[in-house]
Amino acid sequence: MNLITIVLTTAVVLTVLSLILLVITIGLRMATDRRLRRDAEFRTKAKPILRSFLSGEASLEAAKAALSHDSHRAIQLLLEESDSLGEKGRMKLHPLLALMPVEKDMMNHITSRRWEKRLRSAEYLGYLGDDSALPALMTALRDDVLAVRFAAANSLARLGCQNAVEPILKALDVPGEVSQRRVVEVLQILGPGVSEQILTILNDSSGNPTSLAIAARMAGSLRIERSMQALCGLLRNENANIRINSIRSLASINDHSVTDQIAALGEDPSWEARSSVMLALGRLGATQQIPLLLQGLSDREWWVRYNAAEALYTLGETGIAALKEAVDHHVDAYGRDMSRQILQEHGDIQSTKEINS
Repeated sequence: MNLITIVLTTAVVLTVLSLILLVITIGLRMATDRRLRRDAEFRTKAKPILRSFLSGEASLEAAKAALSHDSHRAIQLLLEESDSLGEKGRMKLHPLLALMPVEKDMMNHITSRRWEKRLRSAEYLGYLGDDSALPALMTALRDDVLAVRFAAANSLARLGCQNAVEPILKALDVPGEVSQRRVVEVLQILGPGVSEQILTILNDSSGNPTSLAIAARMAGSLRIERSMQALCGLLRNENANIRINSIRSLASINDHSVTDQIAALGEDPSWEARSSVMLALGRLGATQQIPLLLQGLSDREWWVRYNAAEALYTLGETGIAALKEAVDHHVDAYGRDMSRQILQEHGDIQSTKEINS
């Protein structure tokens, strides 16, 4: 076979492959467009009926008849609407969701071998408002897949299962700021009713560190004033994450009597704790702690310096005056630079570039 034949054969093969790829791409695009068009058509017809049902103008049977012919799209729409409604609105959707033909499948799928089915089931069961799903969701808290456990926890919270706090904390005992923030968001759905359980966890300083950290964070989110004594005790905990969340929560509760105890952690070994101290002092309006904030301007960590400067600015005229003084007279070059940066960001002084122009 000569070179020309090889080149021509290669060109033909590549052309055929390109055509096949083009046909597949066009087919996928057409299928996507068709699906999106059907979604739009379904929603155009279904949304007015759903609004009529929520306002009491359409019966449950009429709404079911209009939605059940495309249960997959109907469920997706109902879940989206449920998320956008308040608690009372969501309760109105419970009977309609319960009539969808996939409910029994969802109850069975919670133990499926496929984690995707278990995840979808755990998500869906929380929208039904049916306490019969609680045992299955409690079991799902022990699932091997973290996403399934999170979905089960969220559904238990949606169903108002107040006694699920401790099981949720045990099931979601995973490291990391993002994971712990998500756990707090789940527990917040349950509202102030979990306060007593949060206090019980906080008062057991020998408990699980992750649970203690999340409980400390929850105390601030719910502004549980009765938690202050326990939170102050946790400021001395050996776990940095617990100290950090306790600092933040004490600042959220906004009781100025704890200022000195927070300031005592201004030289904490953890830079995140020191950074939280700076923010807390600014939030609490602790003008008596300006010397500590000025000291924070020379911290070896950038975020501590930044938050110390922001806290000083938050204190108003007194703090701003201290920042302006620090621009020229702070003993540390980093402190002078950070003071200048914050004042420039807030427009109190001009940047070198602005002056030159």
